[in-house]
Amino acid sequence: MFKLMLSKMINKFESHYDYDASYMHDINSISASATTRLMMLSGMTNYSGSNKTIWGGAALAATLHGDCGPCAQLVIDRLIEQGLDAKQLIACINKDWLTAADTGLGYRFAQATLCNLENLEPLRGEILKKHGDKALIAASFATVSYPVYPLLKRALGSAKACQKLVIGEYQAVHEPQQV
Repeated sequence: MFKLMLSKMINKFESHYDYDASYMHDINSISASATTRLMMLSGMTNYSGSNKTIWGGAALAATLHGDCGPCAQLVIDRLIEQGLDAKQLIACINKDWLTAADTGLGYRFAQATLCNLENLEPLRGEILKKHGDKALIAASFATVSYPVYPLLKRALGSAKACQKLVIGEYQAVHEPQQV
């Protein structure tokens, strides 16, 4: 009964975002407990703090760090649904930091965190100074939680190939980072 309820929730998510969540259905068919734990992660990923643009930029960078396909498109669609500016998201992908504004600040913060870059401290300081503790927590939560989904899909063998990312009328191909 509980698995059926979870399956309906996954179906609703798939339908709303035109997203293939087969991996979630696969997990649910094996363990409702595992599915519940995966769904609980959304509490962390969805905490946008005091500034959605900082959080959104971090969410985009963190997802792109782990994926260049359906997960990245899902996050882009969700960020636009949350009211983030499509032009700023495009600017992040193109590394046009002036146009990206605070979305770019969140994006650069996530990249610096994920890649352990030297500019992490100044970016953290800038977020704190301009937007406060809640924005830093939100960007940090997004940075560490958004890669979970594409990495989980990859680990389970459900990752898809890179695809063109659609942001309004703009299309881009984000190249995954090479290690």
